[in-house]
Amino acid sequence: MDKTDNDVVNVCNGNKPPRAYDDCYQWNLYRVPRKIKVKGKLQEHPGRKSAIFVVHGIGDQSWTTTAASLRSGFEDAFEAIAKWQRNHPSEDNDHGLENANGLPLPFILDGYWSNYSDLEKTFEEDWQRFGEREKTFFGHLWIRRCSVFRTYSWFLRQQVRLLHPRLIKVVGWYYLLYWPLQLVSLFALTLALIRSPKILTQFIADIRLYVDPKGMIERAVVQRIDYRVGEQFLRMLGLDWNFRKLDKDKLIQASGEPVAFERIVWVAHSLGTVISYNVLSDLFHRAEELAFTGDEEQKYGVEQFRTGMRRFVTLGSPLDKIAFLFGKKAIRPWPDQSRESLLYGGEELTDIESKQLANVKSKTQALPKEEWWVNFYSVFDPVSGSLSDDLICGQAQPINLLMSPRLSSLLPGVAHVLYWSDSKRTLRYILGRCYGHYFLRDKEVEPYSRFHRFFLALGGYVFWAFLIVILSYGIINYLPELVKLLL
Repeated sequence: MDKTDNDVVNVCNGNKPPRAYDDCYQWNLYRVPRKIKVKGKLQEHPGRKSAIFVVHGIGDQSWTTTAASLRSGFEDAFEAIAKWQRNHPSEDNDHGLENANGLPLPFILDGYWSNYSDLEKTFEEDWQRFGEREKTFFGHLWIRRCSVFRTYSWFLRQQVRLLHPRLIKVVGWYYLLYWPLQLVSLFALTLALIRSPKILTQFIADIRLYVDPKGMIERAVVQRIDYRVGEQFLRMLGLDWNFRKLDKDKLIQASGEPVAFERIVWVAHSLGTVISYNVLSDLFHRAEELAFTGDEEQKYGVEQFRTGMRRFVTLGSPLDKIAFLFGKKAIRPWPDQSRESLLYGGEELTDIESKQLANVKSKTQALPKEEWWVNFYSVFDPVSGSLSDDLICGQAQPINLLMSPRLSSLLPGVAHVLYWSDSKRTLRYILGRCYGHYFLRDKEVEPYSRFHRFFLALGGYVFWAFLIVILSYGIINYLPELVKLLL
Protein backbone atom coordinates (compact mmCIF):
# COMPACT_ATOMS: atom_id res chain seq x y z
CA MET A 1 0.00 0.00 0.00
CA ASP A 2 1.25 3.51 -0.85
CA LYS A 3 2.41 5.30 2.28
CA THR A 4 0.46 8.41 1.28
CA ASP A 5 -2.77 6.41 1.52
CA ASN A 6 -2.35 5.90 5.26
CA ASP A 7 -5.03 7.51 7.38
CA VAL A 8 -3.12 8.02 10.62
CA VAL A 9 0.36 9.30 11.36
CA ASN A 10 2.77 6.76 12.79
CA VAL A 11 5.10 9.04 14.75
CA CYS A 12 8.61 8.28 15.98
CA ASN A 13 9.07 9.04 19.64
CA GLY A 14 11.74 11.71 19.97
CA ASN A 15 12.93 10.31 23.32
CA LYS A 16 14.12 6.95 22.08
CA PRO A 17 15.35 5.52 18.75
CA PRO A 18 12.80 3.61 16.64
CA ARG A 19 13.02 -0.04 15.68
CA ALA A 20 14.54 -0.86 12.31
CA TYR A 21 11.13 -1.95 10.98
CA ASP A 22 9.37 1.26 12.06
CA ASP A 23 8.57 3.65 9.23
CA CYS A 24 7.78 6.91 10.93
CA TYR A 25 10.10 9.71 9.79
CA GLN A 26 8.19 12.04 7.45
CA TRP A 27 11.26 13.59 5.86
CA ASN A 28 9.69 14.21 2.45
CA LEU A 29 6.18 14.71 1.09
CA TYR A 30 5.91 11.09 -0.12
CA ARG A 31 6.06 9.90 3.51
CA VAL A 32 3.47 12.36 4.83
CA PRO A 33 0.06 10.69 5.22
CA ARG A 34 -2.97 12.35 3.70
CA LYS A 35 -4.91 12.25 6.96
CA ILE A 36 -4.07 12.88 10.60
CA LYS A 37 -6.08 11.95 13.68
CA VAL A 38 -6.66 14.95 15.95
CA LYS A 39 -8.80 14.57 19.09
CA GLY A 40 -10.15 11.31 17.72
CA LYS A 41 -11.16 12.78 14.33
CA LEU A 42 -9.46 12.49 10.97
CA GLN A 43 -8.39 15.71 9.28
CA GLU A 44 -6.34 16.56 6.22
CA HIS A 45 -2.68 16.45 7.21
CA PRO A 46 -1.25 20.01 7.61
CA GLY A 47 2.07 18.85 6.15
CA ARG A 48 0.35 18.44 2.78
CA LYS A 49 -1.16 21.93 2.61
CA SER A 50 1.39 24.12 4.46
CA ALA A 51 4.62 25.35 2.85
CA ILE A 52 7.39 27.94 2.82
CA PHE A 53 8.33 30.14 -0.14
CA VAL A 54 11.85 31.57 0.20
CA VAL A 55 13.61 34.26 -1.87
CA HIS A 56 17.40 34.58 -1.48
CA GLY A 57 19.61 37.66 -1.48
CA ILE A 58 22.75 38.51 -3.44
CA GLY A 59 25.49 36.10 -4.38
CA ASP A 60 26.32 33.16 -6.56
CA GLN A 61 23.34 30.99 -5.63
CA SER A 62 22.10 27.81 -7.23
CA TRP A 63 18.70 26.16 -7.42
CA THR A 64 17.48 24.85 -3.99
CA THR A 65 20.56 26.14 -2.10
CA THR A 66 18.55 28.65 -0.07
CA ALA A 67 15.73 26.18 0.53
CA ALA A 68 18.24 23.61 1.82
CA SER A 69 19.80 26.19 4.18
CA LEU A 70 16.38 27.04 5.58
CA ARG A 71 15.40 23.38 5.92
CA SER A 72 18.65 22.64 7.78
CA GLY A 73 17.89 25.40 10.27
CA PHE A 74 14.32 24.13 10.66
CA GLU A 75 15.67 20.75 11.79
CA ASP A 76 17.25 22.45 14.83
CA ALA A 77 14.21 24.66 15.42
CA PHE A 78 11.93 21.61 15.57
CA GLU A 79 14.21 20.04 18.15
CA ALA A 80 13.99 23.24 20.23
CA ILE A 81 10.19 23.30 19.96
CA ALA A 82 9.91 19.62 20.94
CA LYS A 83 12.12 20.23 23.98
CA TRP A 84 10.00 23.23 25.03
CA GLN A 85 6.82 21.17 24.65
CA ARG A 86 8.20 18.42 26.89
CA ASN A 87 9.01 21.01 29.56
CA HIS A 88 5.67 22.79 29.17
CA PRO A 89 2.89 20.22 28.83
CA SER A 90 -0.45 21.60 27.76
CA GLU A 91 -2.65 22.27 30.80
CA ASP A 92 -6.00 22.24 29.02
CA ASN A 93 -5.06 19.50 26.52
CA ASP A 94 -6.80 21.56 23.85
CA HIS A 95 -4.21 21.32 21.09
CA GLY A 96 -4.29 19.04 18.10
CA LEU A 97 -0.78 17.66 18.52
CA GLU A 98 1.17 17.57 21.76
CA ASN A 99 4.66 17.32 20.28
CA ALA A 100 6.58 18.51 17.25
CA ASN A 101 7.49 14.90 16.37
CA GLY A 102 4.01 14.51 14.92
CA LEU A 103 4.72 16.95 12.08
CA PRO A 104 7.05 16.86 9.09
CA LEU A 105 9.29 19.75 8.12
CA PRO A 106 7.27 21.94 5.72
CA PHE A 107 7.72 21.84 1.97
CA ILE A 108 10.06 24.65 0.83
CA LEU A 109 10.29 26.18 -2.66
CA ASP A 110 12.88 28.68 -3.92
CA GLY A 111 11.89 31.88 -5.65
CA TYR A 112 15.12 31.44 -7.59
CA TRP A 113 16.46 34.34 -9.69
CA SER A 114 20.28 34.26 -9.58
CA ASN A 115 20.59 32.85 -13.09
CA TYR A 116 19.26 36.10 -14.59
CA SER A 117 22.52 36.43 -16.55
CA ASP A 118 21.69 33.18 -18.36
CA LEU A 119 19.55 34.55 -21.18
CA GLU A 120 18.50 31.05 -22.22
CA LYS A 121 16.94 30.46 -18.80
CA THR A 122 15.65 33.98 -18.21
CA PHE A 123 14.05 34.55 -21.62
CA GLU A 124 13.40 30.99 -22.69
CA GLU A 125 10.76 31.82 -25.30
CA ASP A 126 13.00 34.47 -26.91
CA TRP A 127 16.03 32.20 -26.85
CA GLN A 128 14.17 29.48 -28.76
CA ARG A 129 13.50 31.95 -31.58
CA PHE A 130 17.05 33.33 -31.72
CA GLY A 131 19.48 32.27 -34.40
CA GLU A 132 23.14 31.60 -33.62
CA ARG A 133 24.12 35.20 -34.38
CA GLU A 134 21.47 36.59 -31.98
CA LYS A 135 22.47 34.21 -29.21
CA THR A 136 26.10 35.26 -29.49
CA PHE A 137 25.24 38.95 -29.88
CA PHE A 138 22.99 39.24 -26.80
CA GLY A 139 25.41 37.13 -24.77
CA HIS A 140 28.23 39.57 -25.51
CA LEU A 141 25.92 42.52 -24.86
CA TRP A 142 25.08 41.23 -21.38
CA ILE A 143 28.76 40.74 -20.49
CA ARG A 144 29.42 44.40 -21.37
CA ARG A 145 26.47 45.60 -19.24
CA CYS A 146 27.75 43.64 -16.21
CA SER A 147 31.41 44.64 -16.47
CA VAL A 148 33.55 44.88 -13.33
CA PHE A 149 34.48 48.55 -13.76
CA ARG A 150 30.88 49.54 -14.42
CA THR A 151 29.87 47.97 -11.11
CA TYR A 152 32.90 49.41 -9.31
CA SER A 153 32.15 53.00 -10.36
CA TRP A 154 28.48 52.62 -9.48
CA PHE A 155 29.29 51.40 -5.97
CA LEU A 156 31.65 54.33 -5.39
CA ARG A 157 28.88 56.77 -6.27
CA GLN A 158 26.56 55.11 -3.75
CA GLN A 159 29.22 55.37 -1.04
CA VAL A 160 29.35 59.14 -1.57
CA ARG A 161 25.55 59.35 -1.38
CA LEU A 162 25.62 57.53 1.97
CA LEU A 163 27.41 60.52 3.48
CA HIS A 164 24.32 62.73 3.10
CA PRO A 165 23.11 64.06 6.49
CA ARG A 166 19.51 63.08 5.68
CA LEU A 167 20.52 59.45 6.17
CA ILE A 168 20.48 59.99 9.93
CA LYS A 169 16.67 59.73 9.72
CA VAL A 170 17.05 56.21 8.34
CA VAL A 171 19.88 54.70 10.38
CA GLY A 172 19.89 56.87 13.50
CA TRP A 173 23.23 57.55 15.15
CA TYR A 174 24.82 54.78 13.12
CA TYR A 175 25.30 57.68 10.69
CA LEU A 176 28.34 58.78 12.70
CA LEU A 177 30.00 55.49 11.78
CA TYR A 178 29.26 55.88 8.07
CA TRP A 179 32.02 58.45 7.50
CA PRO A 180 35.01 56.30 8.50
CA LEU A 181 33.21 53.28 7.04
CA GLN A 182 33.55 54.82 3.57
CA LEU A 183 37.33 54.63 3.82
CA VAL A 184 37.17 50.97 4.81
CA SER A 185 34.64 50.23 2.05
CA LEU A 186 36.77 51.94 -0.58
CA PHE A 187 39.79 49.86 0.42
CA ALA A 188 37.78 46.60 0.51
CA LEU A 189 36.18 47.31 -2.87
CA THR A 190 39.51 48.15 -4.48
CA LEU A 191 41.03 45.00 -3.02
CA ALA A 192 38.15 42.99 -4.50
CA LEU A 193 38.60 44.69 -7.87
CA ILE A 194 42.26 43.66 -8.04
CA ARG A 195 42.29 40.34 -6.21
CA SER A 196 38.81 38.90 -6.79
CA PRO A 197 36.68 40.74 -9.37
CA LYS A 198 34.04 38.01 -9.12
CA ILE A 199 32.94 39.59 -5.83
CA LEU A 200 31.79 42.59 -7.86
CA THR A 201 30.23 40.67 -10.73
CA GLN A 202 28.50 38.04 -8.58
CA PHE A 203 27.50 40.10 -5.53
CA ILE A 204 27.56 43.89 -6.00
CA ALA A 205 26.30 43.56 -9.59
CA ASP A 206 23.09 41.95 -8.27
CA ILE A 207 22.34 45.07 -6.24
CA ARG A 208 23.24 47.51 -9.01
CA LEU A 209 21.15 45.73 -11.61
CA TYR A 210 18.02 45.43 -9.51
CA VAL A 211 17.82 48.78 -7.71
CA ASP A 212 19.34 50.99 -10.42
CA PRO A 213 18.92 49.40 -13.88
CA LYS A 214 20.06 51.41 -16.88
CA GLY A 215 18.84 50.84 -20.40
CA MET A 216 16.19 48.61 -21.92
CA ILE A 217 18.10 45.33 -21.53
CA GLU A 218 18.66 45.74 -17.77
CA ARG A 219 15.08 46.91 -17.13
CA ALA A 220 13.75 43.93 -19.08
CA VAL A 221 15.88 41.57 -16.98
CA VAL A 222 14.65 43.15 -13.72
CA GLN A 223 11.06 42.81 -14.86
CA ARG A 224 11.66 39.16 -15.71
CA ILE A 225 13.20 38.53 -12.28
CA ASP A 226 10.00 39.84 -10.68
CA TYR A 227 7.82 37.86 -13.07
CA ARG A 228 9.62 34.58 -12.39
CA VAL A 229 9.54 35.01 -8.59
CA GLY A 230 5.82 35.83 -8.67
CA GLU A 231 5.14 32.93 -11.03
CA GLN A 232 6.82 30.45 -8.67
CA PHE A 233 4.83 31.71 -5.69
CA LEU A 234 1.52 31.54 -7.54
CA ARG A 235 2.35 27.97 -8.67
CA MET A 236 2.40 26.99 -4.99
CA LEU A 237 -1.26 28.07 -4.82
CA GLY A 238 -2.05 26.40 -8.13
CA LEU A 239 -2.57 29.74 -9.93
CA ASP A 240 -1.08 31.71 -12.82
CA TRP A 241 -0.50 35.47 -13.10
CA ASN A 242 -4.14 35.88 -14.20
CA PHE A 243 -5.21 34.14 -10.98
CA ARG A 244 -6.65 31.26 -12.97
CA LYS A 245 -6.27 27.63 -11.96
CA LEU A 246 -3.22 25.91 -13.43
CA ASP A 247 -3.47 22.66 -15.35
CA LYS A 248 -2.07 19.67 -13.47
CA ASP A 249 0.97 19.39 -15.73
CA LYS A 250 2.00 22.95 -14.77
CA LEU A 251 1.71 22.46 -11.01
CA ILE A 252 4.73 21.90 -8.76
CA GLN A 253 5.76 18.25 -8.75
CA ALA A 254 6.67 16.70 -5.39
CA SER A 255 7.33 13.00 -4.83
CA GLY A 256 5.90 12.16 -8.22
CA GLU A 257 2.59 14.01 -7.92
CA PRO A 258 1.29 17.54 -8.58
CA VAL A 259 0.76 19.62 -5.44
CA ALA A 260 -0.84 22.93 -4.46
CA PHE A 261 -0.83 24.46 -1.00
CA GLU A 262 -3.39 26.34 1.07
CA ARG A 263 -1.15 27.95 3.67
CA ILE A 264 2.15 29.63 2.70
CA VAL A 265 4.68 31.74 4.59
CA TRP A 266 6.81 33.94 2.33
CA VAL A 267 10.39 34.31 3.65
CA ALA A 268 12.93 36.67 2.05
CA HIS A 269 16.51 37.62 2.85
CA SER A 270 18.61 40.72 2.06
CA LEU A 271 18.09 41.92 -1.54
CA GLY A 272 15.44 39.20 -1.80
CA THR A 273 13.27 41.29 0.55
CA VAL A 274 13.34 44.16 -1.97
CA ILE A 275 12.46 41.81 -4.84
CA SER A 276 9.73 40.18 -2.74
CA TYR A 277 8.30 43.55 -1.72
CA ASN A 278 7.97 44.61 -5.36
CA VAL A 279 6.53 41.28 -6.47
CA LEU A 280 3.97 41.42 -3.66
CA SER A 281 3.08 44.94 -4.76
CA ASP A 282 2.33 43.61 -8.24
CA LEU A 283 0.33 40.71 -6.82
CA PHE A 284 -1.70 43.05 -4.61
CA HIS A 285 -2.48 45.41 -7.47
CA ARG A 286 -3.35 42.53 -9.79
CA ALA A 287 -5.61 40.95 -7.15
CA GLU A 288 -7.36 44.27 -6.49
CA GLU A 289 -7.98 44.75 -10.20
CA LEU A 290 -9.34 41.23 -10.76
CA ALA A 291 -11.49 41.35 -7.61
CA PHE A 292 -13.62 43.92 -9.47
CA THR A 293 -13.15 43.13 -13.16
CA GLY A 294 -12.33 39.41 -13.22
CA ASP A 295 -14.67 36.51 -13.91
CA GLU A 296 -15.77 34.05 -11.22
CA GLU A 297 -12.69 31.85 -11.64
CA GLN A 298 -10.36 34.82 -11.21
CA LYS A 299 -12.25 36.18 -8.21
CA TYR A 300 -11.97 32.78 -6.59
CA GLY A 301 -8.24 32.85 -7.33
CA VAL A 302 -7.98 36.23 -5.61
CA GLU A 303 -9.59 34.72 -2.51
CA GLN A 304 -7.14 31.81 -2.65
CA PHE A 305 -4.24 34.26 -2.72
CA ARG A 306 -5.53 36.46 0.08
CA THR A 307 -6.29 33.56 2.39
CA GLY A 308 -3.39 31.32 1.33
CA MET A 309 -0.47 33.63 2.05
CA ARG A 310 -0.33 33.80 5.85
CA ARG A 311 2.86 35.69 6.66
CA PHE A 312 5.58 37.77 5.02
CA VAL A 313 8.87 37.42 6.94
CA THR A 314 11.84 39.62 5.99
CA LEU A 315 15.35 38.78 7.22
CA GLY A 316 18.26 41.24 7.16
CA SER A 317 16.26 43.63 5.00
CA PRO A 318 17.80 46.81 3.47
CA LEU A 319 14.36 48.10 2.41
CA ASP A 320 14.63 51.32 4.44
CA LYS A 321 18.04 52.14 2.95
CA ILE A 322 16.95 51.29 -0.61
CA ALA A 323 13.88 53.49 -0.17
CA PHE A 324 16.11 56.37 0.98
CA LEU A 325 18.72 56.00 -1.77
CA PHE A 326 16.52 55.17 -4.76
CA GLY A 327 12.90 55.86 -3.77
CA LYS A 328 10.25 54.82 -6.28
CA LYS A 329 12.91 54.04 -8.88
CA ALA A 330 13.58 50.81 -6.98
CA ILE A 331 10.45 50.44 -4.81
CA ARG A 332 6.92 49.86 -6.09
CA PRO A 333 4.69 50.76 -3.12
CA TRP A 334 1.80 48.53 -2.08
CA PRO A 335 -1.78 49.78 -2.54
CA ASP A 336 -2.60 52.67 -0.23
CA GLN A 337 -4.83 50.77 2.19
CA SER A 338 -4.52 48.79 5.40
CA ARG A 339 -2.45 45.62 5.19
CA GLU A 340 -5.32 43.64 6.71
CA SER A 341 -7.32 44.21 3.52
CA LEU A 342 -4.45 43.08 1.29
CA LEU A 343 -4.13 39.68 2.99
CA TYR A 344 -6.40 38.12 5.56
CA GLY A 345 -3.60 36.58 7.64
CA GLY A 346 -4.36 35.09 11.03
CA GLU A 347 -4.29 31.47 12.08
CA GLU A 348 -5.59 28.68 9.88
CA LEU A 349 -9.11 27.45 10.41
CA THR A 350 -9.46 23.75 11.16
CA ASP A 351 -11.94 21.59 9.27
CA ILE A 352 -14.31 21.78 12.22
CA GLU A 353 -14.11 25.58 12.39
CA SER A 354 -14.57 25.84 8.64
CA LYS A 355 -17.82 23.86 8.83
CA GLN A 356 -19.05 26.21 11.54
CA LEU A 357 -18.52 29.09 9.13
CA ALA A 358 -20.21 27.36 6.21
CA ASN A 359 -23.31 29.52 6.55
CA VAL A 360 -21.37 32.78 6.82
CA LYS A 361 -21.89 34.83 3.66
CA SER A 362 -18.27 36.06 3.52
CA LYS A 363 -15.74 33.64 4.97
CA THR A 364 -13.04 36.30 4.85
CA GLN A 365 -14.97 38.54 7.25
CA ALA A 366 -14.85 35.80 9.85
CA LEU A 367 -11.08 35.29 9.71
CA PRO A 368 -9.02 36.86 12.51
CA LYS A 369 -7.18 40.08 11.65
CA GLU A 370 -3.49 40.03 12.54
CA GLU A 371 -0.28 41.74 11.45
CA TRP A 372 1.20 39.40 8.86
CA TRP A 373 4.45 41.23 8.03
CA VAL A 374 7.32 40.50 10.45
CA ASN A 375 10.87 41.83 10.05
CA PHE A 376 13.86 40.22 11.79
CA TYR A 377 17.03 42.29 12.03
CA SER A 378 20.29 42.45 13.98
CA VAL A 379 22.15 45.44 15.43
CA PHE A 380 25.37 43.75 14.28
CA ASP A 381 24.12 43.51 10.69
CA PRO A 382 24.77 46.85 8.93
CA VAL A 383 22.56 45.82 6.01
CA SER A 384 19.44 45.31 8.11
CA GLY A 385 17.48 47.46 10.51
CA SER A 386 14.08 48.17 11.95
CA LEU A 387 11.75 49.05 9.04
CA SER A 388 9.86 52.32 9.34
CA ASP A 389 10.07 54.29 6.07
CA ASP A 390 6.65 55.59 5.00
CA LEU A 391 7.26 54.59 1.39
CA ILE A 392 7.46 50.89 2.25
CA CYS A 393 5.48 50.66 5.51
CA GLY A 394 2.49 52.84 4.64
CA GLN A 395 0.15 53.37 7.56
CA ALA A 396 1.96 51.16 10.07
CA GLN A 397 5.34 49.54 10.66
CA PRO A 398 5.63 45.76 10.50
CA ILE A 399 6.49 43.82 13.63
CA ASN A 400 10.24 44.45 14.04
CA LEU A 401 12.00 41.73 16.04
CA LEU A 402 15.66 41.29 16.88
CA MET A 403 17.44 38.09 15.89
CA SER A 404 18.99 36.17 18.76
CA PRO A 405 22.36 37.78 19.63
CA ARG A 406 25.38 35.49 19.21
CA LEU A 407 29.11 35.97 19.60
CA SER A 408 29.71 34.90 16.01
CA SER A 409 27.56 37.83 14.82
CA LEU A 410 30.35 40.20 15.92
CA LEU A 411 32.45 39.11 12.96
CA PRO A 412 32.08 41.46 9.97
CA GLY A 413 29.46 40.20 7.53
CA VAL A 414 28.61 37.06 9.52
CA ALA A 415 25.53 38.50 11.23
CA HIS A 416 23.90 39.02 7.82
CA VAL A 417 23.75 35.27 7.13
CA LEU A 418 22.99 33.97 10.64
CA TYR A 419 19.22 34.25 10.21
CA TRP A 420 19.23 30.83 8.51
CA SER A 421 20.53 29.19 11.71
CA ASP A 422 18.71 31.25 14.35
CA SER A 423 16.65 28.34 15.66
CA LYS A 424 15.91 30.08 18.98
CA ARG A 425 13.81 32.92 17.55
CA THR A 426 13.68 33.51 13.81
CA LEU A 427 13.14 29.97 12.53
CA ARG A 428 10.86 29.00 15.42
CA TYR A 429 8.63 31.94 14.56
CA ILE A 430 8.47 30.95 10.89
CA LEU A 431 7.63 27.33 11.73
CA GLY A 432 4.94 28.33 14.17
CA ARG A 433 3.25 30.58 11.60
CA CYS A 434 3.56 27.95 8.90
CA TYR A 435 1.50 25.37 10.81
CA GLY A 436 -0.42 27.59 13.23
CA HIS A 437 -0.91 27.10 16.97
CA TYR A 438 -3.55 24.43 16.47
CA PHE A 439 -1.02 21.98 15.04
CA LEU A 440 2.27 23.27 16.46
CA ARG A 441 2.20 24.55 20.03
CA ASP A 442 5.18 26.74 20.92
CA LYS A 443 6.02 29.71 23.11
CA GLU A 444 5.34 33.17 21.73
CA VAL A 445 8.26 35.11 20.31
CA GLU A 446 8.24 38.20 22.50
CA PRO A 447 10.03 41.45 21.59
CA TYR A 448 13.09 42.18 23.66
CA SER A 449 12.65 44.75 26.41
CA ARG A 450 13.69 48.36 25.81
CA PHE A 451 16.70 47.89 28.09
CA HIS A 452 17.74 44.74 26.21
CA ARG A 453 17.46 46.51 22.85
CA PHE A 454 19.42 49.51 24.16
CA PHE A 455 22.16 47.26 25.52
CA LEU A 456 22.49 45.37 22.23
CA ALA A 457 22.42 48.58 20.17
CA LEU A 458 25.07 50.15 22.37
CA GLY A 459 27.22 47.05 22.04
CA GLY A 460 26.79 47.19 18.28
CA TYR A 461 27.78 50.86 18.12
CA VAL A 462 30.86 50.35 20.28
CA PHE A 463 32.02 47.26 18.41
CA TRP A 464 31.61 48.72 14.93
CA ALA A 465 33.18 52.02 16.00
CA PHE A 466 36.18 50.15 17.39
CA LEU A 467 36.48 48.01 14.27
CA ILE A 468 36.24 50.97 11.91
CA VAL A 469 38.78 53.01 13.88
CA ILE A 470 41.29 50.13 13.85
CA LEU A 471 40.82 49.47 10.14
CA SER A 472 40.97 53.17 9.25
CA TYR A 473 44.13 53.62 11.32
CA GLY A 474 45.75 50.67 9.59
CA ILE A 475 44.85 51.95 6.12
CA ILE A 476 46.13 55.47 6.80
CA ASN A 477 49.38 54.46 8.47
CA TYR A 478 50.28 51.47 6.36
CA LEU A 479 48.99 52.62 2.96
CA PRO A 480 52.29 52.01 1.05
CA GLU A 481 52.55 48.47 2.41
CA LEU A 482 48.89 47.83 1.58
CA VAL A 483 49.37 49.07 -1.99
CA LYS A 484 52.30 46.68 -2.39
CA LEU A 485 50.13 43.89 -1.04
CA LEU A 486 47.40 44.71 -3.54
CA LEU A 487 49.82 44.73 -6.45
